[in-house]
Amino acid sequence: MKKITMMDNLTLYIKKSEYKIEIDEKFTKVSNLDEIEDLEQSLPGFFDVESISRQNNKVYLVYDIPEVYQSLEKAKKYVPVIKLQLIKNLLDADPLLESDGMTYLDLTNVFFKSFKDIKVLYRSNGYLPYHKDLSALEQYKLFVLGFFSNKFSYKRFIVNKDNLLRKENNEFMFAVNATTSFANLKTLVDRELEKEQSSFYEKAQFQETSLKKGFKRKIYFGILGVILIVLLFVGGIKQIEKNVAANFQNEIAAAKAENELVLAVSSGDTKKAVELMESKGEDPGVIAEMLVQAGKYDEAIAYDKTIEKEVVARLYEIGQEERLLELESDSTFLAFEKEIVDFDSDNLVAKAPLIEDKDTLKRLSLAFIKHDNYEFAKDILERLKSDSSGLFELSKSEIKELNQYILKAELEIKVKNLNDQITALSQQDLFEETEEDKLKREEEIKKLEDELVEVQKELIKLDEKIGMDA
Repeated sequence: MKKITMMDNLTLYIKKSEYKIEIDEKFTKVSNLDEIEDLEQSLPGFFDVESISRQNNKVYLVYDIPEVYQSLEKAKKYVPVIKLQLIKNLLDADPLLESDGMTYLDLTNVFFKSFKDIKVLYRSNGYLPYHKDLSALEQYKLFVLGFFSNKFSYKRFIVNKDNLLRKENNEFMFAVNATTSFANLKTLVDRELEKEQSSFYEKAQFQETSLKKGFKRKIYFGILGVILIVLLFVGGIKQIEKNVAANFQNEIAAAKAENELVLAVSSGDTKKAVELMESKGEDPGVIAEMLVQAGKYDEAIAYDKTIEKEVVARLYEIGQEERLLELESDSTFLAFEKEIVDFDSDNLVAKAPLIEDKDTLKRLSLAFIKHDNYEFAKDILERLKSDSSGLFELSKSEIKELNQYILKAELEIKVKNLNDQITALSQQDLFEETEEDKLKREEEIKKLEDELVEVQKELIKLDEKIGMDA
C-alpha cells in the first residue's frame, strides 16, 4: 500500500523508491506542460524528475529515489549534535539559492545519505506552488526550528511558531527566531554545533573514564566527527543515543540555585543535593521534583510518594516510558502504568474499567492507537469524555483534545475498512467474470481508492494538528 503525506497543497505518494507528487491545477499557473518541462533538467542539490504528466485537472511529478537516501523526518529524533551537523550542511548547500527560493524545506522534502550528501526532492519554476510568501531567511529559520525540536513538527511551526517557541523555552531556538540575516543564522548554528560537540565529547569522555577507571583516552573532534558519521550511517546512532541519553539527558540546570547545589545536581550527586536542600528547609515536593529532573525516579518516589504521576508524565515527555517497567514502586497507580507500557491487549481490555485516573486512561487510549486497536481506543476516549461517574473533571481544552483523538480513531477505522473492501474486491474470484463485471469491479475499486486518499489526507492534517506527526 502506498504511503501518503502532504506538503502545503501538494500530496506525496510513496511506494518503495517511487515518489509521486500530485498538485491540483487550481494551485498552479500551468496552462501547458511545456511551461514546466524545464523541471526535468538537472539541478545541483535536487533529485531529477523522472516524468511530468497531467490528468484529471492534476499535475504529477514522479521521482525515483535511491534507497540509500532517507528523509530528514527519519533523523528528527537523533541527538542534537547529529541534527546540527545536518542543519549546518544544508545551510552550506543553500538549496533556496539554487532554486531561487522555489521549493519547500518540509522535512519530507529533504533527504540525506551522509552528512554532506543532502538533496531536495521537489522544486518549482514559478508555475507550481512554493512558499512565495516567505523569505528565504524565514524558510531556513522555520526549517531549523522544525528539525531541531523534539516536540513539534516543521508543519506545526509553519502555522503556530510563536506559541510553540514559548512551549519549547529553548535559548538556541529563541536565537534562531530572532536572527536577522542568513550569515548570522549560519554563525549561530556553527556555534551551537561546537557547543554540542564539546558537550558530547565531555560526556563520552566522562563515560569512558567511569567505565575504565584510571585509563584516560583523548577523543579529538575530528575523530569524533568521523566516528559519528560511521556510526550514523551503519545504524549505530541508536546505540549512541541510548548510551548517552540514559546517563546525561536528564541532567538539571538549576541556574537560580546556589553554586554548590548546582554543582551537586549537575554532577549527579543527588544525595548531596538533597542534603543541601533539606538544610535550606525546602519542601519535600520540591526536593522530589529535583530528583525527577535529575533522572533519579526511584529516589524521587521514595522521598515523596505523590510524585509518581509526575514521574510518569516526565518519562512520556522525554520518550522513555519503557523505563517505567524498571521502577521499584508497586503502587496500584504505577501497576496500571507499567501494564500500559508492557501492553497485553487482552489484559488491558479487562483492566480498563478499573482505571479512575484521567491521564492514565488517556495514555491507555493512545497506547491502543499506537498498536492499531482503534475501536477500543475510541471506546476509552468516549468513556473519558462522557464522564458519567463524575470522576475526571475535564476542562474545555481537554474535551477538545479528546474529540480530536476520537476523530483520529474514527478516521483510522475508516481507512482500515476501505482497505479491507479494496482488498476483497481485488482478490475476488474472477472465474467466468464478464467484461462488464470486470469494468464494474474496477470502477468500484477506483471509487474506494479515491475515497481512501481523501480520508488519509484528512488524517494527515489531523495528525499535524494534534502533534502525532512529530
